[in-house]
Amino acid sequence: MSLISSQHNLTKSKRSSGIVLPMFDRLSIRQKIGWGYGLVIGVVLVGVTTAFLIETASQKPLRTQLQIDQEKATVLDGLSQSLLQLKHNQDNLVQFLSNSQDMEKVERGVSALRSTLFVMNNQLQQLQNIPETTDNEVQQDYQLLQDLTQRYKERLNNYSSPFEKLIQITERPNLNPKILQSVQKSLIDLNRSAGITQVYPLYSETTQLENRFRKRAENAIQAYDKISVLSNQIIIVTLLISGGLAIILAIGIGRMIAFPLETMIKVAEQVSEESDFALQAPVTSSDELGALTLSLNHLIQRVAEYTEELQKAKMAAEAANRSKSVFLANMSHELRTPLNAIIGYSEMLHDESEDLGYTDFLPDLERIQTAGKHLRDMISDILDISKIEAGHVTLYLENFPVDKLVEDVITTAKPLAEKNNNVLKVKAKSNIGTMYADMPKVRQILLNLLSNASKFTEKGTIYLIIERTQEKPPISEDDELMYGLIANSPQYLVFRVRDTGIGMTEEQLQQIFKPFIQADASTTKRFGGTGLGLAISQRLCQILGGVITVESQINKGSIFSVWLPVHVKG
Repeated sequence: MSLISSQHNLTKSKRSSGIVLPMFDRLSIRQKIGWGYGLVIGVVLVGVTTAFLIETASQKPLRTQLQIDQEKATVLDGLSQSLLQLKHNQDNLVQFLSNSQDMEKVERGVSALRSTLFVMNNQLQQLQNIPETTDNEVQQDYQLLQDLTQRYKERLNNYSSPFEKLIQITERPNLNPKILQSVQKSLIDLNRSAGITQVYPLYSETTQLENRFRKRAENAIQAYDKISVLSNQIIIVTLLISGGLAIILAIGIGRMIAFPLETMIKVAEQVSEESDFALQAPVTSSDELGALTLSLNHLIQRVAEYTEELQKAKMAAEAANRSKSVFLANMSHELRTPLNAIIGYSEMLHDESEDLGYTDFLPDLERIQTAGKHLRDMISDILDISKIEAGHVTLYLENFPVDKLVEDVITTAKPLAEKNNNVLKVKAKSNIGTMYADMPKVRQILLNLLSNASKFTEKGTIYLIIERTQEKPPISEDDELMYGLIANSPQYLVFRVRDTGIGMTEEQLQQIFKPFIQADASTTKRFGGTGLGLAISQRLCQILGGVITVESQINKGSIFSVWLPVHVKG
């Protein structure tokens, strides 16, 4: 994937997201989140403030007018009830006056009538308190109320003034009965006069005006409720809008943050898998993610530079290693030729000295032979590892019985084991079968392991255990990468070399398969050797499609397990 392809995919993903907030590209992530929260909170505050202002501005005058209308309607209702009570009290008083013998009832009737007049005057006084208003409809009702109140006062005054005068006459002491009868007759006539009867028609006007005030009060209550509902609706809509806006911003900001990260992860994974250091993550913003993308691109460039340098260094090291292998192979060949001559002549001199009876020369000649053979073995090991590293190893595959291989190996290794007073034992089934492999190389692997076990074990026991199994070698993926591709064989032959020697630590186990490396410097001084045996065995095992594993405990011994396919592929 190229940079252009990455940018194309980025644009396509942006379109498919359906959320485009270009103004946020210039902000940092902290600012994006802060502005998002601020916008949501701002919408909530605007909505709630608007609802509060509407409710306050609209409901306050409604509340004031509602109180006035309810008060006037209540007073008018009381006035109409008082008017009916006045009619009732007048009728009773006329009846009581017609029967002048019961003066107590007359007095109760007069008192009730006076009380009703007093109440009506108070009610009319309350109705006179008219507040100012700019509403024409309300002003019209106020005008009707003032006119009605004025007519009430005039007509009640036309009745109450003569009524009080007549009542005052009846309250005089020692009043002449004839005068009393005349006054009573005047009261009866007064209560039946047009002055008082003109008050009663005002009842219908009073109830009509009361209904107008009560109706307006009901309308005010409905308007008050509507404003409350509207205010609540504004708050609910505001919360819904702010919630939706919060979701949109969360999705938008989340994608703005997640998409560059996902792109960087994909680019990093692709660079890691394909080792294509020409890939660059597209920079889509100028915030922290943009800076992180630039840093990733810079890191990829630096890794590309370091990788190129390492590749060059690796190629140089491989070239040097090949040169070293060629040099060692040539030198080994050049050294083996005169060395074989020295060994051959020393053997001839040894035989002649023995035949001629020059026994004094025999120990020296034997030392020459032993040192020469030891040196030849070391040179052979160097030559073998050089061939292996140079890739010049050729397999000569054949089908051979395993027990014959084991017999040859034991015959060769037994003197090495007995040299340190060790006992060499073999554990294998009687019919172990055959295998198809390079027999000399398998023999070399086993001899190297048995030689090492004999060298590092004194007065102990060394076991060679052979078994045929269908199990896979106990290796992890990392081990497989380190050991190379292990042959996928249906059956394996497992050769285990177990000793009771000095054992190894975990640190030493990490080094033993490296060329020219032994467990430590003291081991080299004490036991000698080039440190190539295990390295050669491991590489030969890999060439044959197998693997070597090792287990060891310090001062308890080691177990080397060689897993080889029954049928080695050429």
